[in-house]
Formats: sequence, C-alpha cells, structure tokens
Amino acid sequence: MRDSSNRHRGLPPRTPELLYNVVRKFYRGAVSHYDLIQEKKQEAYACFEQMQATGDDQPLRAALATLFLEFHFYTTCWLQIELALYRLARQDERLAKVMDTFRTALETHVAVREQLEQTEACVAAQFAAGSSGLSCVGVERDAYLFDRFTFTVDETSLAQLHALFAAVEEQRTMSTSEKA
Repeated sequence: MRDSSNRHRGLPPRTPELLYNVVRKFYRGAVSHYDLIQEKKQEAYACFEQMQATGDDQPLRAALATLFLEFHFYTTCWLQIELALYRLARQDERLAKVMDTFRTALETHVAVREQLEQTEACVAAQFAAGSSGLSCVGVERDAYLFDRFTFTVDETSLAQLHALFAAVEEQRTMSTSEKA
C-alpha cells in the first residue's frame, strides 16, 4: 500500500494530457464537494450545541466521523492533484515552479488526509484537545486538530485550490499554444 511518505515512488508514466485531465477531474471533485462539507460542519455544530445542553457526546462523535469522511474525500482530491502535478513538474520546469509555489498547501492537505485514514482517532483527538468533558474546540472554532495541523475545509482552502488549478491551467494553455 502506498502511503504519503512514499507516494511518488514507482508511479507509472502518464502523458501530460492524461495528467492534466487528472488535475481537472479531481479539482472539479473537490470543488463540488465543498458545499456538502459546509453542510456537515453545520450538522456537527448543531450536535455540539446539543451536547452542551444534554451532556451526550455520541451524536457529535457520529457527526464528526461523517464530517471527517467528507474531509477525507476532499483531501484525497488534493492528493491526486499533487501526484499528477508531481509528474508534470518532472517534465516541465514551469510546473515545477507551480508545485513549489503551492507546496505548503499541498503538503498540508496530503498530511491531513493521511491522518484522516484513522477517522475514529481523529474524532477522539478533537475531544482530547478540549479542557473539559463537554468541549470540542475544533467544532467551536471550525479549526480541527490533525496531528500537528489545525485544519478545516473553508474559503481559504477553496481559494488555494482555485489558485492552484488556475496556475496549472495557465501552464497547460501555454504548453498547448507552444506546440501549435
């Protein structure tokens, strides 16, 4: 099984056209998933408020598990974009610069995705971070804890994704016009 740390080893060769299609496909997937994630965050917050009133954390734990599965899909899209961009960057110096520009965002999303492989542990970590038994700091602040990262899928993440895709598309357009 390929994990995050060795994800670039032994990748089969792909044509630039196919790799650009991969970027496009997973960009659209992540963008289309954004609204659903916001809905699930609202549901988690409602469960948080319910927990504050009743003391029962089970509905919140279930809502967080669902939310984190949605985060997993979103960050998997980022991973697939990163893998395609990695291969494109090996073929084109301009795309290597794009990858360098977005390295922090890419690495953050990929690292969070790796944490999300253990959904229940991620849910438990949200409660461990709070100072009281009825605390769940991530839900309160929309800033969830994943190992060394505080993360959420928000406008900032979506803006990074849009900017990354625009930069890749700009290079694809330039490459296409150079060939013509």
